[in-house]
Amino acid sequence: MRIFGSQIKGYDFWLLAFGIPFTCWFVIGSMCVVIWMLKDIKASGYDKRREKWILSETRKNRRAFQVLSTSLITGHIVKDRDELLNSLVKNKVIIFSQEDRAGNEGVRLSLLPDNNDRLSDIILNVFKRLISNLPLSYIPDNTHLVIVLDISSVISKEDINELWLKSWSEFGSLHSVELMESKGPGILDHWLNTKIKDNSLLLVVALQVAPISAVNSAEAAVALLLGNRLMQESITPMALLHRPDPSPAEELESGMRMAAYNVPIKDGIVKHLWLSGLNDQQHAEVVIHQKKHPTQAVENEAIINLDMTMGHAGSAAPWLAIAAAAETAQQTQLPQMIICGDTTQDVLWSTLVTPTASRQEMDS
Repeated sequence: MRIFGSQIKGYDFWLLAFGIPFTCWFVIGSMCVVIWMLKDIKASGYDKRREKWILSETRKNRRAFQVLSTSLITGHIVKDRDELLNSLVKNKVIIFSQEDRAGNEGVRLSLLPDNNDRLSDIILNVFKRLISNLPLSYIPDNTHLVIVLDISSVISKEDINELWLKSWSEFGSLHSVELMESKGPGILDHWLNTKIKDNSLLLVVALQVAPISAVNSAEAAVALLLGNRLMQESITPMALLHRPDPSPAEELESGMRMAAYNVPIKDGIVKHLWLSGLNDQQHAEVVIHQKKHPTQAVENEAIINLDMTMGHAGSAAPWLAIAAAAETAQQTQLPQMIICGDTTQDVLWSTLVTPTASRQEMDS
């Protein structure tokens, strides 16, 4: 058989006829397989990086504080903190029309039980009471203490800081102390992002006394000592405060679900829902969503509305709810949900306080 003028045997002809196409297709197929393998390796690497990122973000979202100490002062006339907590849980109403700090009659509000005429003396006494309840002797000397003063009052910030430092100095604490400028629950989110591995404790001191607008207000004071779960071992925690989630009022359901994811928490085990620092629009949204996850099993009598029973506690409102919820979680050994407002921005913060977990937090 002749091809291109050359004599080719039949065997060689068929070898060329089938061998050349086979070789071409084999090369093309091999190249496709190599390209597919390279793409698969790239995709697998992306999936692994994505899984690593998801795991890192999940661990980050599920960071939480140890609640080490709480102290509450409100307008309730009670003998001890157990009676105060019971009054809060039972929604005992203490707001009524009376004379405010400026001498105006018939103002609906609740006042701290202090008859001192000078606001500076009232605040000084409150600070001393709050500090006296702190477990300062159990805090190691090498622990850094970051203090946030979240105050709403007609008294200036400079005067408030001076009164605090005067009160603090009387207790002779030797700890390294830093006053941090911050307001609202946003400090919790910031701390969990940046200081979770610091050998530091966060002390939030919140106070409302003689607010600028006294109508429907509540005077209250709170001290909340928080520790990092990865670092703090000196004080036995009473509860865990999980990362709060902010959301616009109309997206409250999403904020509640995210707060539950940050724990995580099962359906139907939240015992109480604490509401504090809400305006009318925010409260209306809470009413719409209060039976959504994770508070669908909370009975109406277990919804604690501090704004209705005490008045709006201003800067102290979110911290009052968190501190009271922490004490209740310790007593009941059941999770507590908090939805609170913010005096610095138009958002609702959703968070959960749970009984102390035995496992150590994993973090990256």
